[in-house]
Amino acid sequence: MLIALGGFWFLQHQQSNQEGKRTSIVFISKRLARDNDFWTSIVAGVQMAADDYSIDLTIMGPDSEAEIERQNTMIEEAIAMKPDAIVLSPSDVKLTVPYAQKIEEMGIKLILMDSVMETKMGLSVVATDNHDGGYKMGEYLKLYANEQTVIGIVGHIPEASTAIEREQGVREGLGEYADRIVDVVYCDSDMAKGKAVTLAMLDRHPEINMLVGLNEDSSRGAANALKELGIAEEVRLIGFDSSTEQVRLLEAGVFDAIVVQKPFSMGYLGAEKAYKATINEKIPDSVDSGSSLITKDNLYNKENEKLIFPFRGK
Repeated sequence: MLIALGGFWFLQHQQSNQEGKRTSIVFISKRLARDNDFWTSIVAGVQMAADDYSIDLTIMGPDSEAEIERQNTMIEEAIAMKPDAIVLSPSDVKLTVPYAQKIEEMGIKLILMDSVMETKMGLSVVATDNHDGGYKMGEYLKLYANEQTVIGIVGHIPEASTAIEREQGVREGLGEYADRIVDVVYCDSDMAKGKAVTLAMLDRHPEINMLVGLNEDSSRGAANALKELGIAEEVRLIGFDSSTEQVRLLEAGVFDAIVVQKPFSMGYLGAEKAYKATINEKIPDSVDSGSSLITKDNLYNKENEKLIFPFRGK
């Protein structure tokens, strides 16, 4: 059941276990938006874990990843619910820290999902190895780079650990061509803004011939900017995530490659680790939910199809 409360979105799911007891878990997302396949898949994974482990689940999240203060308010509201565990996707590496600390101070089990903060906390982190994902992007682009290469990066939230780690990975993967990066812009995880900031960047640097999108919205925005300008064939574009639109654009040749995460698995594992923490079962400090680089040529390999279309029948 999805309800609006105090300007925020809440999704509530209740299930009793066989003993009639409930383990209560709150998942606080960076964003609850039906127009973003990544976060929709994460929520689906969390919900499946709730069914499998008989969890009393509440899902909370603002409309935008840029609404950091709203997420912090939600953390305080979640603490007031006194759940057994909170699964948190922190929006900011710094500003989320004191609120996450309150979770631990109240004796609530804390699991981090998707992102981390500058202060180490939480019993476990379930996330893509974002540095590795970025490295795969840079390593791919390096295959085609030369002294005439000019690169632009379209990121999402500048203080999100995912954006920071992916950009670092891209630069390391590019190696000696990292100095060919001439501009980095951010779109606040808004696809329309991603298109606008890409168009502005290409206006400043018309010589750009390689583009990197660091999440679903920035990647889609960059792709749509290239399409509008009619230069998709002239600029090599690599993106992050695998929305339906991104897959179509990969098939059409607008994207040269995309790095695909496993958001459904991430959501499931995050909720599962939270549940296991509440029954004092030992859980790993970190879980890499994995990523793969996919091109048009290997898009329909059997394993890649499973990543791109996780809900398709076997």
